[in-house]
Amino acid sequence: MLDLRRPDALETARLCWSEARPSVQAVFLLRFAVGAVSAVQLPQAPWRTLLGMMAWWCAASCAYLLNGVTDVQEDRANGSRRPIARGDLPVRTAAAVTALLAGAALTLGAQAGRGVLAWVVVFLLLGWAYSAAPVRAKESSARCAAVVFGLGAASYAAGVSAAGSGWTATSVVFGCVMAAWMALVGSVVKDLGDAGGDAAGGRRTVAVVHGMAAARSLAVAGAVLVGVAGPVAAVLWAPLALTGTVPVAAGAVWVVTRVLRDARRTSADRRQRRDPYRAFMATQYAANLLMLAVLAAG
Repeated sequence: MLDLRRPDALETARLCWSEARPSVQAVFLLRFAVGAVSAVQLPQAPWRTLLGMMAWWCAASCAYLLNGVTDVQEDRANGSRRPIARGDLPVRTAAAVTALLAGAALTLGAQAGRGVLAWVVVFLLLGWAYSAAPVRAKESSARCAAVVFGLGAASYAAGVSAAGSGWTATSVVFGCVMAAWMALVGSVVKDLGDAGGDAAGGRRTVAVVHGMAAARSLAVAGAVLVGVAGPVAAVLWAPLALTGTVPVAAGAVWVVTRVLRDARRTSADRRQRRDPYRAFMATQYAANLLMLAVLAAG
């Protein structure tokens, strides 16, 4: 049991924060913020939006800390340097913090409004479905893509709910494009660097079952599809969303280039195989930050 009165509680909190992947936590907060400012009007009660954002940080941290708790075998096989894999953070301690974060997310979400609370519940259930039994979506590329799309879409929806007003065409188009970017690109390119550990953990991803060439082809197809469809959807239904979907198109070219470069390498370490994932993540940040800036200015 985690005792927050212990003098090493601060170090435990730091290790849990690191295990929950700060760069991923930040982009989930960005999605929430974009959803909030893309709504019909800016929040009439800004404190509700702040509480909602705090709830979303707790929910995202909970989901990714749970993933670390359930991924010990795979992470160690892949040579991960995150705290649980390297033995600095006990699994039981991380599991206790996961439960605390879930409770905090639900409590803060309730204070932010029923709409936010509902989306927090959806997000926590999807986070559980991704990592834990009985679904364990991470073990299958198809299930993983479906759950990841839900995690992304819920983040934008929670932001809209926190603002207390309705959806716009811009928020619908941009939110769907970015959720598709996560599902069809991010969930696939992630496996390119983790295939060895995934196989050791008994996963049945495309990279494990059909090989790296098939996984690369799927990643290229997903990047091209989202990179083309995103700007087209924006032109047809939400021109303002071009601000965020054009960077996605550029990012798609970047991801495809990285994937093809990886395919030409006769040998590559895990860090090099993760180049497409880094391009995917950088694209997410660029698209969301640009969209947030334009919406906030308007």
